Amino acid sequence: MKRFTCAILCLTLIFTFTACSGKAVESNKKSDVITIGVICPLTGESTIYGDVLAKTVQLLVNETNANGGILGKQIVLKSYDNRDDAVETTNAARKAILNDGVVAFIGTDSSTSTIALVEVATEYEIPVVTSIATNSKVTMTDDGKVRPYAFRACLSDPQSGSIMGEYVVNELNYKNLAIIYEIGSDFSIGITNEFSESVEANGGTVTTKEAYNTGDVDFRAVLTKIKNSKNFDAIYIAAGYYKQIGLIANQARDLGITQPFITTEGAMSSDIFNIASNSIENMVFNVAVDTESPNVKPLIEKFVAEYNYDPSVNVAADCFLAYDAYKLLEGAIEKAGVVDSNAIRDALESTTDLKGLTSNISFVPETHVVIREVPICKIENGGFITIGLFEPSK
Repeated sequence: MKRFTCAILCLTLIFTFTACSGKAVESNKKSDVITIGVICPLTGESTIYGDVLAKTVQLLVNETNANGGILGKQIVLKSYDNRDDAVETTNAARKAILNDGVVAFIGTDSSTSTIALVEVATEYEIPVVTSIATNSKVTMTDDGKVRPYAFRACLSDPQSGSIMGEYVVNELNYKNLAIIYEIGSDFSIGITNEFSESVEANGGTVTTKEAYNTGDVDFRAVLTKIKNSKNFDAIYIAAGYYKQIGLIANQARDLGITQPFITTEGAMSSDIFNIASNSIENMVFNVAVDTESPNVKPLIEKFVAEYNYDPSVNVAADCFLAYDAYKLLEGAIEKAGVVDSNAIRDALESTTDLKGLTSNISFVPETHVVIREVPICKIENGGFITIGLFEPSK
C-alpha cells in the first residue's frame, strides 16, 4: 500500500512539474510582454564582466521599449546572478524558465557556466545567445554534434587560431611558421591545432612547434629550440594572457630571434607595455571587435550617461559583444513573428547579415559557427592600431 501511495505521489509531482513548465512557456505566448533572461556574475570576482553585460542589455532593452518594443510587446529583462558558478547557473536557469517564463537567454560570461546554462536551456527548448564564451563546447558537444539551442556573438577559440593561420599566409605572406604553445592549456592547444591546420590548408608550413608548461616564466630553453630550427618567417605565440606573451617576446629578442610575432587577442591589454616594449613592436593579433569603429562611440556615450562609468576602459569587448548578442536575439524575435522559443531558435539559426555593432553577423546553420569580420591589430609606437578587417573564408 505504501509503495502504491508513493508511486501516485511521484506521478503527481512529475505531472505538476511538467505542467508548471508548460505554463511558464505558454504564458509568454499570451502575454503582452516578452521576458528575456540574462544570467551572469553580479557578485564575486567576475562581477566587472557580469555587471557590464547586464547593464548593456538593459540599456538596449530600454531603447527597444521606448521605440515600441518587439512585435508590439514590451521587453521585460530578468537578470540573475550566477557568481560565475555552474551550479548557480543551473539553479538560476530553472528559476528563470519555470517561475519567470523566460523565452530566451543572453549569457553568461565564461564558457563553463555558459555550457551549464545551455544544458538546462536545451532541456526546456529555450535558445541561448552568449556574448563572449569562446570555448567550442558551448555550441558543439564532445562528439561533434551541434547544440541546437546554443549560439554565440563572438568567435570561438578554434576560429581565432584558424583565422590567424589564414591571415598570416595570405595577407602577411609568411609561409613558414614556428609555434610556441602551452601544453597544459586547452585554449592554447586548441588554437595551436587550428592555426597549424589553417596554415597548411592555405599553402604554408609549420616548420617547428615547441611547448612550455603551465606556470613557466622562463621560456629560453623552448625558444632556443625554435631559434636553432632556423627555417621560419614568424613565430605564433599561442598564449591567452598578455603576461606570457610579453615575457616570451622579451626572451626571444634577448636570444637574438628577430622574426616577427603573431599572437592572440590576449595581447590587447595596456599592461603588456609594462612587461615588454620594444620587443613587441609590430606584433600582430586578432581581436573580438573593431574598437575603432564609429559605431562604438555612441554606445559608450549612452552607457556613461546612464551608469556613470566607461566600460571601454577595462571591459570593452564585454560591452560591445553584449550589444551584438542582444541584437541577434531581437532580430530573431522579429523574424520569428511570434513569441515562441522554438520559432526564435529557428530564426537565430537562419540569421544572415544581421547588423551588429561593428560587423554584420551570420550563422552557418549546420554548425552554428558565427561568421563576422575580424579586426586585425598591430602594436606600433607603444599603442594599438587596427590594420584591417579580415573576413575569413567560410
